[in-house]
Amino acid sequence: MYQNYNAMAAKYVDLQFLMSSTKNDTEQVKEFIQDVLELNAESIRSLNSAYENNNFAEMKATAHMLKSSADIFDSAIYKQALVTLESKCKESNKDEIGKALNELNTVSTVWEKELREEFEKLS
Repeated sequence: MYQNYNAMAAKYVDLQFLMSSTKNDTEQVKEFIQDVLELNAESIRSLNSAYENNNFAEMKATAHMLKSSADIFDSAIYKQALVTLESKCKESNKDEIGKALNELNTVSTVWEKELREEFEKLS
C-alpha cells in the first residue's frame, strides 16, 4: 500500500515554475526556498506532535496546507505523501496514520535536502 520512495529514481524539486513566476529573480527564489524550508520543518514537527496527541484533525489541516509548497516546487512525490496522510487522517486509524506519517517524514527529508541543494546552486 505504501510506496518506497527512491531518491535516485525521481527528482523531488523542480524550480521551473518558481523561476518563471519570479522572472528568474534568483534572490527572490532563494528567499522563498528559505521560508518554505523553515515552514516545512516547523510543520513536520507539528505533525509528529499532533500524532502523539491523537490530534488527527490538526494533522489533516497541516498536511493540506503543505500541499501548496509541493505544488510550487512541482513535487508530485511530496504531494502524494501529503495527500495520503490527509486521507488517512480522515479515517482516524492511528496505525494507518502512523505509517503515512513515517512515509511523509522520509519523503520530507529527501525533499528538504533537494531544496537545500537547489538553494546552493542559486548562490
